[in-house]
Amino acid sequence: MNYRHIQKIFIANRGEIALRIIHTAKKMGISTVIPVIREELINAPALEADEVIVLDHSSLVESYLNGELMIHLALKHDADAIHPGYGFLSENSAFASQIEKSGLIWIGPSPSTISVMGNKLEARQIARTANIPITRSIEGTNAEIIENQNELNYPLLIKAASGGGGKGMKIAKNPAELENALLSASREAISYFGDDTVYVEEYINDPHHIEVQVLGDQQGNIVHLYERECSIQRRHQKIIEEAPSPFVTEQIRKKLTADALKLCRQIGYYNAGTVEFLVDATGYHYFLEMNTRLQVEHPVTEAITGLDLVEQQIKTAMGLPLSVSQEHISIKGHAIEGRVYAEDALNDFSPAPGEIEFVHWPNEKTARSDTFFNTKTVIQPNFDPMLAKIIAHGETRESATRKLAQGLAQTSILGVTTNLPYLSQLLKTKAFIKGVTTTHFTTLHQQQIEQAIYPNGTEKTHLLLAGYTIWLANFRTHRTNNLWAKMGHKRWNGDHFVKFNNHLYYIKRTFHQTPGSIKWLTDHMDMPEITEIQFSENQLSFHFKAQFHKLTWYHRSDGKLLIGAEGHTYFLQPGYHLNNQPPIISRKNEGINNIKAPIPGKIIKIYGKQGEKVEIGSPLLILEAMKMENTIKASASGIIKTLRIKEFEQVKAGQLLAEIENSLIIGE
Repeated sequence: MNYRHIQKIFIANRGEIALRIIHTAKKMGISTVIPVIREELINAPALEADEVIVLDHSSLVESYLNGELMIHLALKHDADAIHPGYGFLSENSAFASQIEKSGLIWIGPSPSTISVMGNKLEARQIARTANIPITRSIEGTNAEIIENQNELNYPLLIKAASGGGGKGMKIAKNPAELENALLSASREAISYFGDDTVYVEEYINDPHHIEVQVLGDQQGNIVHLYERECSIQRRHQKIIEEAPSPFVTEQIRKKLTADALKLCRQIGYYNAGTVEFLVDATGYHYFLEMNTRLQVEHPVTEAITGLDLVEQQIKTAMGLPLSVSQEHISIKGHAIEGRVYAEDALNDFSPAPGEIEFVHWPNEKTARSDTFFNTKTVIQPNFDPMLAKIIAHGETRESATRKLAQGLAQTSILGVTTNLPYLSQLLKTKAFIKGVTTTHFTTLHQQQIEQAIYPNGTEKTHLLLAGYTIWLANFRTHRTNNLWAKMGHKRWNGDHFVKFNNHLYYIKRTFHQTPGSIKWLTDHMDMPEITEIQFSENQLSFHFKAQFHKLTWYHRSDGKLLIGAEGHTYFLQPGYHLNNQPPIISRKNEGINNIKAPIPGKIIKIYGKQGEKVEIGSPLLILEAMKMENTIKASASGIIKTLRIKEFEQVKAGQLLAEIENSLIIGE
């Protein structure tokens, strides 16, 4: 294999993985060029790359999924190589082949191995040939699958043959669910992978999802970097990953790594890749799939091995042999990663795009933060909702868990709903602490986690009002050029109002006897004294009701105060701003339930028709947004009075989609 030096890398990707590649390239003395949609110019990858190309179009098909454009831009800007990151074109064999034909270096495995392993049906056949266990399955058209369903035992798992990342994956618990699940999986498959081929396999009950990281060079050397536990998932997508697995014994590890390397040798694999398995309660494993790219969760492997996987990818692409051998790779401590998403964990993990006003990442000594922004930004609805990955490494699993919990507590994202509270509470469950982390984890513990997420309503309100009182007392002196200074601060005389959750609260500060403390009351009720007050830019801390609290704050230009507490964003309207607000007129149409779009997206399926009866909770339509299908259900039983949208129509957040006339009102 001839050595080819790389001086400039074109990164055919965006977000945190683009920035991750830039950091390693800089360390290696390699320059970078990235394509960026105009809406994301303010984000970190654009700021840190050596060259930035502003794309003319923002749609995925015309930007990051346009392989011809990516190659054209790479050649135009004199890049030597293309790194695809993960997602988008990273497992597109035709794209990889065209890159090599163009004379550019493809930072990844050979196009032929991408092709054969990218099709799950072909990959399963290779595993079968290599005597690696696989699950029982049915392949063919949707009609053939339905016809032959009795050959398998329910529940069945439907998968996209060309899929990955949980896309195009559905579960059918019985024959009645199979047809709709097949149709939905086929829709997602054609949307994300351009291939609607699906197959079904028997669903292994409550398994562990274990994957083995592999690394090979073009001289035929191949090593494994041990395993990762990736069982904690929602929507079949991982949210917590750790290395090594707390479930895997040395005996299981030897079997998994041996089969992973056997598979790689059979196909002549090189560069970074991941062989995934399902492992049942007895320790018996089944081949699941192979991802021929860098994984989202690669940082936990980097933490326990000390290797930079992006650096290894680049060196392998140059034609260099592996610099490490199997006997020199060992497990050093334990690492855990939490994926931070813009989503509502209490609403079936629905995506929650929008504007982030303020962000604060954890101390580097506590946890590593892989993200793509460090200032205010807009989360685009047409991309995956992942905002960041928080990774903690410790000598033991207990210390890694402790550090990750601290890192999540130190993370503040104000403006959109995130899963930060969910991740924090997940780490506290007895099951996680004991390492009982199967693929059913989120289902089994959802109610327990949800109940722990929100504190008592009154206690939460008192905490926020205490934080607001501190902010009110300090903000006017914290900055000289603010609203208070312009007003001459004549309004603060101990009495104030604040609006929260559509309720107007009266606050009175009695007097300020000692520095760092406040005596106050709200709605004419004496409150415990606030003490040990510390106030700084976007941060405030204090002692209240026998507890020490740390909150973040951001004052918007429209006057609203955003307070971050335990991963949540709360919106408060200061009283001095209320007089300038137009009156709110409430118009309530009794008996009519309005169905509105929770987020921007595309309507891809409408189940009901105007005039039809629907039951509460029954599916009305499917909204596709942020690479997910979101089923919108009837909020009441009744008759569909109007449908205000059509299939394949783009809708905005808050747009009226349908009206349901309540059946109880109709019957009166």
